[in-house]
Amino acid sequence: MRYAATVVLAFASLGTAPLVVHAQGAGIEWVILNREVEELYLAGEYDRAVVVAHKALQVAERNVGPDHPEVATSLENLVDLY
Repeated sequence: MRYAATVVLAFASLGTAPLVVHAQGAGIEWVILNREVEELYLAGEYDRAVVVAHKALQVAERNVGPDHPEVATSLENLVDLY
């Protein structure tokens, strides 16, 4: 599968693997939501970041189905936040 672009959302202070977002597949709304998650995390707004990350997961599930890699990425992002 080809992706238009890959954006790595690195949370160095977490000490975990970076969050990864693919620009094609789950859609641009998903990418925007994941960027918002990064911004919220960096601003220390962890509770809000989790809410937005859940929304990104819902968007991925709706756009590409529950078994798609972007859904797994969204779940990994939530794990990193928790």
